[in-house]
Amino acid sequence: MSAEFVDALKGYEYFLKMRGKVTIDDINLYLSREGRKTIKQRTYIHYRKLIANGFRSYIPINKFDIFQALGQIQMAADRRRYQRWPSGVNVRISRNGKDWVNSVAIDKSLVGFGITTERKFPVNKGTQLYLQIDGYEIVPVIIVWKEYDIDGKSTRLGVRAFEFVAKYQISDEKALPDRLTGLFTLSREQEGILDWSNVIRILGKTDELLKSVSELIYTLNDVIGTNVQVASPELESIKFGSPGAADIKIDFGVAEILKTILDKLQHWGDEKKRYREETRKLELENANLSIETVRNAINLRKDVQAAGITDDVAAALLEPIRDVFKTNKLPAAIFEEGGPEKAILRERIIPVVAELIAGDDSDFRISIYEIRGKRPITGGQRLRRS
Repeated sequence: MSAEFVDALKGYEYFLKMRGKVTIDDINLYLSREGRKTIKQRTYIHYRKLIANGFRSYIPINKFDIFQALGQIQMAADRRRYQRWPSGVNVRISRNGKDWVNSVAIDKSLVGFGITTERKFPVNKGTQLYLQIDGYEIVPVIIVWKEYDIDGKSTRLGVRAFEFVAKYQISDEKALPDRLTGLFTLSREQEGILDWSNVIRILGKTDELLKSVSELIYTLNDVIGTNVQVASPELESIKFGSPGAADIKIDFGVAEILKTILDKLQHWGDEKKRYREETRKLELENANLSIETVRNAINLRKDVQAAGITDDVAAALLEPIRDVFKTNKLPAAIFEEGGPEKAILRERIIPVVAELIAGDDSDFRISIYEIRGKRPITGGQRLRRS
């Protein structure tokens, strides 16, 4: 029998724990000991692609192929309004709020999830369910679509919450407030109408950026041998209009790493902006993105990699990493070629920063401040200063 999603997920967790330095036989031995089905060579090759692209969460092969082909701008195949991002977190679903079925949220959006259950879950489209996820109140959701896997042993569901998912988030007074000493600010100083679809896209990029830097810190945790807990970002305020701004409180470690990356890419971004295309009118159906926007993002990804910026940034990050982890000595394995830290930096963090500072969203600016005194801690002419 072929491995199912949860088996492949468990195998990738082990593969990542071993920093990719295990064979397919090693993984299958581990899976067998855990009572899981073994993986095929195709899945093992997929693991290699995932770690090379900086993913700590498992993404199914078909979804990843689309994700990669579009330069990590994931398009909604079912024409959903809100962009989705890979997830991989454990959730539980229930018809009545009492009997729960273990599941995995394979992707998420601002309003819903794509879910795979660990066993067959007969349910009709339009049925109301309840979803449990760590850090949230129980989320009432509606089934948008469903399909059974080939052998009928699990069910895939698309569910939508009644409100934005963030509305159900539990306020955690123990959210490591001492670490929330950075402020990430998105600002729009240009006059005129603020396009909501563009705001959604920018916030999506920001979410991916903050999440990727947090995952870099947790990956460094593993290799350094520490137990740093990153405080989750908190939206402090958002103002629409002209000008508009969103302030997000972030972990000081995330702020320290981000400010270094922003400073390193600032000059490169200024040069790219001079040659930015000015016409992007052809809309891509139901995606709230233009074809030119997609192409521009892909080109920026290639350009920033061709410029060899990753190695420069990795070298510059060693000092802030020492500060974040309060250590003077770092393992030689950090940012080694083929390792997860280098991949997260090269394939996830730097491309998103490149899009934010040199992409199609010229009327947005990003700044990072220290909360105490709201003093800017980034450099570069394009970053707005108080």
